[in-house]
Parts: sequence; structure tokens; C-alpha cells
Amino acid sequence: MSGLSRMKKAEADMWWIIVGAVLVLIVVIVLLTFFSRGTQKAEAGLSACETTGGKCVQKDTCRDTEKGTPSPLFECTTDDGRPDSNKECCLGMKKT
Repeated sequence: MSGLSRMKKAEADMWWIIVGAVLVLIVVIVLLTFFSRGTQKAEAGLSACETTGGKCVQKDTCRDTEKGTPSPLFECTTDDGRPDSNKECCLGMKKT
């Protein structure tokens, strides 16, 4: 095999490596996009007050009226899924 022939083969192999790397990069980006959308829904469910056994009550009523402990870690949401700033998550309420 002559030197020129080997050089052309090496150049052709380099293009296949570049094409393969670009395809792998595209697949990784698509997978990251797909899984990041799925985890946002799971995260919203895990941070909801009701999933922890809490109850959403009006602010500043948890300790006095409900005899519970307010938790800033879990959020209360409105019916359309937006955070509700007028309510707080109340944990450990006494059973009636």
C-alpha cells in the first residue's frame, strides 16, 4: 500500500468518527430533553403538600387553629397547578 493510499483511508476514517460523534451528541441531547421533562412532573408531585400527609391551610393558622407545624419545604398549589402564596403546608395536625 502506498503512502498516499493510506493517507486517504485515514482521512475517510476520520470523517466517520466525526459523523459518529455528532450522531451520539444528538442522541444524548434528545434523551436529556426527554427525561428532564419527565422529572419536572415527578418533582412537582413529590413537593406537593398532600403527598406528605399534610393539609393546605390559610397562612398563620397552622399552629393555632390546626395544631400542626407549618412546613416551608412542601408547597400548596391552586387548582391549575400554580403555587398558592396564600396557603401553607401544615403537617402533624391532630386527628379529629
